[in-house]
Amino acid sequence: HAFITLGKLCLRDESLAKESLNILARELRQENSDPAVQSNCLMVMGDLCVRYTNLVDKYLPFMAACLQAGEGKSATVNNSSSRLSASFNRKTNGCSIVKKNAILLLSSLLLQDYVKWRGLFIHRFLAAVADEDDEVSMLAQAALRGPLLEKQPNLLCNHFVGAVFVFNSCKAHPMYATEASGGGTGLTVDFEGASLAGSEGYHQRREVYEMMLANMTDEQKLTVTARLVKEILGGALETSGDLGDVCKMPAVGIICPSSRIEAAINVLTDTLAILTSPEIKVGRKGTEDAEDDLVSANGSKPDQRNVHKLRLLTKISRKHLMEIVIPILCNLKTVLEGSHSPLLKNLMQYLGKIFRSYRSEVQEHLANDPTLLQELEYDTRQYEKKQKQRDRDSILQAEVVLDEATA
Repeated sequence: HAFITLGKLCLRDESLAKESLNILARELRQENSDPAVQSNCLMVMGDLCVRYTNLVDKYLPFMAACLQAGEGKSATVNNSSSRLSASFNRKTNGCSIVKKNAILLLSSLLLQDYVKWRGLFIHRFLAAVADEDDEVSMLAQAALRGPLLEKQPNLLCNHFVGAVFVFNSCKAHPMYATEASGGGTGLTVDFEGASLAGSEGYHQRREVYEMMLANMTDEQKLTVTARLVKEILGGALETSGDLGDVCKMPAVGIICPSSRIEAAINVLTDTLAILTSPEIKVGRKGTEDAEDDLVSANGSKPDQRNVHKLRLLTKISRKHLMEIVIPILCNLKTVLEGSHSPLLKNLMQYLGKIFRSYRSEVQEHLANDPTLLQELEYDTRQYEKKQKQRDRDSILQAEVVLDEATA
């Protein structure tokens, strides 16, 4: 309790607080520090931030690092079923209390404007969504999609594209530097010790992407789609840069890639997976389905303004796909075919999804490219065949279960 006592004295004496902040910050960054001591130091710094905001502001990177406290330490598997998470069982370690206190404290300070989103602070918060501890993960989600998003409705949308680069440690791209230097003056928050990069971090990254998209409006999804296509896929068509180099690199050249090459590959892979995912689609399966869903959910006639808005956004999305996305994908396909890149498979999956959703429009747009059109039609037939087979297998499995239950 020594740090708690020190904190109470610091609240009464500004000069003592100024001298003690270095001691408190050092305790937060020590890897072998006791979690209870770290938690107490964090709470003291939070109180001092309210009392002496200008003094504590430069120590925000130390406080933000507590969102990933104990990363890399050995963890024990939690086999008990958690009521807070619908995902896979996670792990837990003694630093979970530090992380949970960091989420609660930093959220409170952000909401009261004692600290600002600076540097990669938002990305550290997002990384906590994929924490191995269920309670930490759900607490981070509740804070982000609740009060923090209410305070800044565009928070997730504005940082989505940057998150793809930060999570994959693609530091050579200008987007990473833009995110790292954002948020004004002062010491910026880094992302050291919180990397979700590499193939081993894919499922964690995917979890964060899905959470972000699930809490966006249709207008924000359109914005994110446009930026992903223009800044990442369009950037891959440029003559310079790691994204362009990866697309032109033959498959044999990326068997044992360097960290920069691997980061660029993962950025493109993540981007195509996001664009193919159902979470980013505007509206629902269709306008008529959306109307039916609204009627069944509310038991009354849907709000005509919402229906018209959904129709308008669907038309805008379709127009953007045909006029902007398809040409970029076709040009990128030519580059990937020339280098026999394994990324071609991911690209064709996205093209196939667009073709299944807007078959007549794509057929009209690709009338001058019969080879690509034939490939998409073949892939679609194969997809529909597999879908029918899965449906038949599901029906047979359900019948078997029913027979066993009635026997």
